[in-house]
Amino acid sequence: MKNVLSFYDWLLKFESVDWPIGDLAKDIKNDDAFPKKSKSETEIINYLESRHAHYAAIETAKECFNFYKASHLDDHLE
Repeated sequence: MKNVLSFYDWLLKFESVDWPIGDLAKDIKNDDAFPKKSKSETEIINYLESRHAHYAAIETAKECFNFYKASHLDDHLE
C-alpha cells in the first residue's frame, strides 16, 4: 500500500501555481489551525465553513479534493 499524503501536504505542492489552487494552498499554509493530517473532504469543508471561508475558497477546495481523491486516494477513502 502506498503512503497516502494528507490533503494539506498534497495541496502544498501547488503553492506556486498562479490559479485558485495555488491561492488555496497559500491560505492553508498560513493557517495554523487547518487540519493538516486530514484525508477527509467532509472534515476539510466543515473546517473551512467554520472559519467562514469565502464561498469561492470552499468551491475551490471541493474541486481540489476531487483531484486529490483521483490522484491519491483511489481505494483509501474514508
